[in-house]
Amino acid sequence: MSSRAFITGIGGFAGGHLAEALVRANHVVDGTIRPGTASSRIEHLPSRATLHPCDVRAPGGLAEALRKAKPDVVYHLAATTSVSEGETDPNRTMEVNLTGTLHLLEAIRKETPGALLVHISSSEVYGKLRPEDNPVHEDRAGAPVHIYGVSKLLSEELVRLYQRCHGVSAIILRPFNHIGPRQSDRFVCASFARQLVSIEAGRTGPVFHVGNLDPVRDFTDVRDMVEAYRLAAEHCDPGSVHNIASGTGISIDHLLKELQSLIDVRIEVRQDPDRVRKTEIPVLVGDATSFTAQTGWQRGFDLRQTLSDTIDYWRHMAANQPGS
Repeated sequence: MSSRAFITGIGGFAGGHLAEALVRANHVVDGTIRPGTASSRIEHLPSRATLHPCDVRAPGGLAEALRKAKPDVVYHLAATTSVSEGETDPNRTMEVNLTGTLHLLEAIRKETPGALLVHISSSEVYGKLRPEDNPVHEDRAGAPVHIYGVSKLLSEELVRLYQRCHGVSAIILRPFNHIGPRQSDRFVCASFARQLVSIEAGRTGPVFHVGNLDPVRDFTDVRDMVEAYRLAAEHCDPGSVHNIASGTGISIDHLLKELQSLIDVRIEVRQDPDRVRKTEIPVLVGDATSFTAQTGWQRGFDLRQTLSDTIDYWRHMAANQPGS
């Protein structure tokens, strides 16, 4: 069923893919993009989304954008999404993730009180788990171990407050790691793919810089992830909380080996101390049983296809660099 959808952070990695999925489903799409940033992640859309330059840290812009868009569903993706960025710039992380959520909730309350909010939180709210505590279920209490996780857990509490006190209709989603084409190389899979493509093209030598390869994570293709967001708006009950995850743990070392098998290059792996997190979580795998039961969500991309598409994306980027 067609509706009017609004995406905060439409110019981001998941935001661009979500816009594409919603346009394909014949939704009218509006979204916020940070002023002064490029919109390259949504230039490929078959029809243009309506963009609203807006910094979520400024409350007036969100209210004005919602007033113009009049959405039925608001997908809140605008956030700082990097754990390391939270450690280097905790003030900005809290301003964007927490204050930005507060501004959005106030804008919804005042301008579009009938809209459904799909609030994108994070698996990082769970914190450090014992291996035997995985896959983790939604009823486990949050215990984050870094600023990013804290900002996401507190943003969830804000959403619950506005549900109780102001009647805002909302669903909270906790996505686990999502990967795929167009992801920033600040994240592990994209970083590995970019480095391998650079070595393949002869731009850099065979030395491959990594952080800790031991952690185990739950990886889902971003295109499957945003389809889950869309299905949540259609099928999940307001007030509910859901993990979005594959339920399968894969080590970072295995991820690297899978990527390397797609490119015919020899590499020398070296650990870079600057890439090793001080608050590393050994294992984080999600249980999405309740979500799949309610929505019928199924993953359409296996890991190898996702990694192949990611490699192809970085090859395309390398081929279009100046001097290529």
